[in-house]
Amino acid sequence: SAKGRVEEEIRDAALCVFLRDDGCFLVAELHDPVGGFVLHRPPGGGVEAGESPEQAIRREILEELDIALKGIHSLGFMDHVWMWRGRVVRERAWIFTVPASDYAALPAQLVEANGTRAPLLWRSRVETDPALCPAGLI
Repeated sequence: SAKGRVEEEIRDAALCVFLRDDGCFLVAELHDPVGGFVLHRPPGGGVEAGESPEQAIRREILEELDIALKGIHSLGFMDHVWMWRGRVVRERAWIFTVPASDYAALPAQLVEANGTRAPLLWRSRVETDPALCPAGLI
């Protein structure tokens, strides 16, 4: 029976690391409504069928931050596993970096497709709390 089994999701995602000259990077502060914990995660989202990771990150950043990305640099991907909304997420995260200085202003929050808003803040490389997702990203 499925009772007691944890639901699993397998997905590809594209994440955008806006990097400042001082090494800080932009993260969304996400609150898991099931687990009650907080995660820091760069803006981005799922790669849709037929989309390349670069197409996905450009679409996601336009949708969530209302920013048309200029030049971006691919760092490749990280395979990782994380918990979200009571599910195990097995994710291949495609990581892209952009210099924050390319953009005059970055928003104070992102808005997801479902209307959920999450604050955006600058995180230093030495911070360890809350957890960064993916872990070991920077």
